[in-house]
Amino acid sequence: MQFKGTKNYISTEDLSMAVNAAKSLERPLLVKGEPGTGKTMTCEAIINQVDCTVICVSNDTVENLREIKNIYALAEKLAPTLMIIEDIDTLGGLDRRDGASHPLLGELLASLNGLGPAGNVVTVATTNYPQYLDRALADRPGRFDIRIEFPIPDVDLRRDILKKYLSKFKTSRISIDKIAKGSEGLTGAYLREVVTTAYLITIENGDEEITSKVLEESLNQVKKMKEIALKEIGVTATPTSEMFS
Repeated sequence: MQFKGTKNYISTEDLSMAVNAAKSLERPLLVKGEPGTGKTMTCEAIINQVDCTVICVSNDTVENLREIKNIYALAEKLAPTLMIIEDIDTLGGLDRRDGASHPLLGELLASLNGLGPAGNVVTVATTNYPQYLDRALADRPGRFDIRIEFPIPDVDLRRDILKKYLSKFKTSRISIDKIAKGSEGLTGAYLREVVTTAYLITIENGDEEITSKVLEESLNQVKKMKEIALKEIGVTATPTSEMFS
């Protein structure tokens, strides 16, 4: 079951609907998308709305054997519980076709199999790289059948994101449409960096208002930074929208 938001973005309502579907079907939910598209931010918004126990798990908090098993046992005791696993690919991303073992993955699979009555514990996992998930997680009925994708923002959403971040600063002669069109492929996190960098440039110039010229300079800097970052991880010509499909 694949959920996609309207107008090329995911709202808290979209994710809430998917969580309710996961609860009714007793199925974990996978939230996927490129880094910086708002997966964690939206999960945080959901956490502030639900009236139940919330347990957040990440690779930093799970290092030893039996920890996942113990966490799910605690979730059962404190149920109803919303279990959020950040970057699940770091727990279950090892490809076992090379013969390697993955104890944490085994514990996670066993825990998902042993969940109690429907709606007792709902697992919501996020990942930047769904293609790295072990097949036992990604390609088996009953495990993450419900998925919600956070896409790269389109031009209309990029315009709204820029307006939101620019609203905190003094501006002058801003051409939002031009910047929005020129920022194709950038996520919300990168757009925030565009505005932050523009503000820093404005301060360095001794000015008080961000202008379109400064925003264009900032956009070029951020796009160059992104290009360098992608080259460092071996990505050169792949369109951003296709990298994480």
